[in-house]
Amino acid sequence: MTDVFLIPPMGLQAFWIWLTFGILLLGLEVFLGTQWLLWSAAAAGLVAVVCLTGLPFGLVAQVIVFAILSIGGALLTRKFLKVPGLGPDVNDPHVRMLGKEAEILSGFALVAGGERTGRVMFDGVEWPAVLKEDAGDIKLKDKDRVVIERIHEGRLYVKPAE
Repeated sequence: MTDVFLIPPMGLQAFWIWLTFGILLLGLEVFLGTQWLLWSAAAAGLVAVVCLTGLPFGLVAQVIVFAILSIGGALLTRKFLKVPGLGPDVNDPHVRMLGKEAEILSGFALVAGGERTGRVMFDGVEWPAVLKEDAGDIKLKDKDRVVIERIHEGRLYVKPAE
């Protein structure tokens, strides 16, 4: 049974095979940018280094260790690498505006295309705004306050302040 784990290549020859395989995987990862092949490339590199130790580490054992390291790394990807879309972007300057109050400059009385649109002032900057659909028949006047709920395509989506 132990003879199965001693099938060549071993030693320096196996090192160069695994190192080449790891470099190819790393190159493919750079080209694709998926972050999933990164773990397989690292696993191939680790197997290559272990092949240099001189331990009786045959092809079957090499493949098993490579598979375990690759799958384990892929499962831990969410923990170690940032996956896009899992939270607000700290570099987004608009995130600080959410939940803050703005002052109405004009509008919200007329319905244009099914939306109640107007202009608001926030932090000294005038913005186009859309009043929340379920605001009902609330009459808003100039200088009234609204709360910013979201920002999309350069427009503030607001609701009346309480």
